[in-house]
Amino acid sequence: MQKSDNSYKQIIRSTSIFGGSQVITILIGIARNKLIALLLGAAGTGLISVYQSILDTIKSITGFGIETSGVREVAKSAEEQEKTELYKTISTVDTWSLILAGLSAIVCILCAYPIGLWLFDNTEHTLKIAILSVSLFFMVLAAGQTVILQGLRQIGYMVKSAIIWNLTGLIAAIPLYYYWRAEGIIPVFIVVSIGMFYSAYYYRRRLNIPKIKLSFGEVKARGVEMLRLGFFIASAAIPTMVGYFIIRAFLTNNIGLESVGLYQAAWSITNVYLSMILKSMGSDFYPRLCSVIENKEGSRKLINEQTYIVLILCVPAILILLLVSKLALALLYSSEFTGAASVLNWQILGTFAKLLSWPLGFILLAKGKGAIYFATEMLYLLVYLGSTYLLYPYFGFDAVGIAYLLGYVIYLPVVFVIGKKLTGFKWASENLTFGIFSFILVLLAFVIVQYKPEYSIIAVVPMLVLSATVSFIKLNKVFPLKSVRNKLNKNKK
Repeated sequence: MQKSDNSYKQIIRSTSIFGGSQVITILIGIARNKLIALLLGAAGTGLISVYQSILDTIKSITGFGIETSGVREVAKSAEEQEKTELYKTISTVDTWSLILAGLSAIVCILCAYPIGLWLFDNTEHTLKIAILSVSLFFMVLAAGQTVILQGLRQIGYMVKSAIIWNLTGLIAAIPLYYYWRAEGIIPVFIVVSIGMFYSAYYYRRRLNIPKIKLSFGEVKARGVEMLRLGFFIASAAIPTMVGYFIIRAFLTNNIGLESVGLYQAAWSITNVYLSMILKSMGSDFYPRLCSVIENKEGSRKLINEQTYIVLILCVPAILILLLVSKLALALLYSSEFTGAASVLNWQILGTFAKLLSWPLGFILLAKGKGAIYFATEMLYLLVYLGSTYLLYPYFGFDAVGIAYLLGYVIYLPVVFVIGKKLTGFKWASENLTFGIFSFILVLLAFVIVQYKPEYSIIAVVPMLVLSATVSFIKLNKVFPLKSVRNKLNKNKK
């Protein structure tokens, strides 16, 4: 039991450290989004979203999944007694990051004309997309540095790095957007990516990792092994990024650029703000899972522990977001964005299924099952895109939110079955009971907020209080808060 308690404490500790930075990052993001909404409006937000999609798509294609496969290799090498293997792995990551960064920039320049023509039906944005290659180059380099920090589970350094580059982006955005408006978008992208790289590089250097020169043959051999899994991850990420790209293009062509801004606002809240807890956990959970994945009992135990904490921390957050979805859009952006509230509610409901599937998806990556991972990601994407197109004539803009929900409703049982086959995984009885209880609360809250909003306060607030109380009791069970308070009082004395 002591070992289990220590595991829960490790999960909560890493989540609290990284989560604290995420809160700061989100506050910075809120200020940046508010600035963009006020100075550039929904159209400007939509344009930034389109540019970001271009970068993400190219990065997915040319990055070969090094952000995930690299973490796996570094985490596995760190378990070896002989540190030379770790140093060689890190040198391999460094070399391939530089190669892939250069490749990404070249592809961005070469594709600038056709992408601009396809998206905007003119060549007005060709030069701007080509200039984004500078941002892309530093983004890929930064990813390589972060891989090393995460693989070595240097959560503190990752935290500091993220705060620095996000703060740099905000400071740069204020004068550039104020004086140049939409013309400041590209410079902001470049400044943010440079800050992203140098902040990660600074903290990586503080680890004092010896440099090991590898021969071309060894770099190639190690890189091929590392990128083998990365190839499937990239293969899955490419259609996903292209899919979101297609959704944005579909909205632009059928409703207008303003709808892309609304979509981006709803997407940011569910996939940036609400996923903060998942990202915080994943920074430590993935390397830990990689180190125990061959031990079926150990991996099953770790995944159940992670699921337990996910439900405790995320369900109250989901209820809060459902309750204040329209207000959140107005505060985080402006009143112009409240039209995305309905889509946001559907996506928040879909996020519950995402919470349960999230720890299971890591099984495929930790096991190195790239082809299966690719298949599951493609399944989600096909359901998401297909549902959007099929439902749009009947539900209009809401179709993108409903499709998000359907995608994860189908994705969850698929990854569960695969995870069970690979590791013998099954949810612990307590997780199953808690999950059903939480789903009922979330579903009831969604129905009330979406279809009977006049009863939202009187009905959803008691649900939120109940959920928060249950979560507090369960958290205290594995992480006694009284002992934490006693320790703090002791430190003060």
